[in-house]
Amino acid sequence: MNRDQVKVVANLKSKTPYMNRALLVGINNYPPPNQLNGCVNDVNDMANFLVNKCNFSSSDIRLVTDERATAKNILDRLGWLLNGVQKGDRILFHYSGHGAQIPDRTAQGDADRIDESICPVDFSFDDRSTQIRDKDFVRLFSTVPAGVDFVWVSDSCFSGGLTKGFATMPKGVTQYHVKTFQMPADIAWRKRTTIDKGLKPLTMKGVVKQVGAALISGCTEKQESADADIGGRYNGALTYFLLKSLEAKDGLKAPLTKLIKEIDTVIRENRFSQTPELLGSKAIEEKAFLAQ
Repeated sequence: MNRDQVKVVANLKSKTPYMNRALLVGINNYPPPNQLNGCVNDVNDMANFLVNKCNFSSSDIRLVTDERATAKNILDRLGWLLNGVQKGDRILFHYSGHGAQIPDRTAQGDADRIDESICPVDFSFDDRSTQIRDKDFVRLFSTVPAGVDFVWVSDSCFSGGLTKGFATMPKGVTQYHVKTFQMPADIAWRKRTTIDKGLKPLTMKGVVKQVGAALISGCTEKQESADADIGGRYNGALTYFLLKSLEAKDGLKAPLTKLIKEIDTVIRENRFSQTPELLGSKAIEEKAFLAQ
């Protein structure tokens, strides 16, 4: 082997290939009366799409579903997702399940703030260890270095205890549920007093403005995301129409800014009362979904 060949081999050995990772969390089997139906379908559909269309391998993807999707297990898998990521890597966090807003009080009993949380399967309004709140995501996701293509899909509700049902049944839908964890009356009253004081939640949208990710959310913070029987099979409306748009011609070439407009249009055409949003890293928003 001559000197030039040795140099080429050395360069190949020193070059670290870009890494793909995806953590997909889907929860149907919440304790009654909070059960959902399409969330496990959502994450299985996304996993298959990543393997078939986005050059992910099965070993790049971790699914956490139903009884296994405890707060501890989700946090452990988030550690795996974020560990050692570098510029050029592609990572996806997809959550399909309930969301909640949690009003806190000070030690003196005064309304203090509202935190937004995803709802692991063991979620309880009375147990902080079962909640993964907006501030937790700030702490975790702030470690992601610049240059990582980080997409976060949240197919859940941001509305907490608000109830905003569909004015009309969406097209092709025979049944649906909203992805808002049912709030006990005392917690709902605490939330009302917090809102009356003018205190607003950070929300996951507030989180994403502080970290290097692009968030595709199922709805605005005053709406619910639908878990719906669409054509005889349950899915989250956001995940269903996101994948439909990505699978369309040039769907994986369109920037996220164009993609979210297409998803919004088709959701409206199908009479769902939710408005998907795209927020966060402008650099990632201008790229295609998990661009190569």
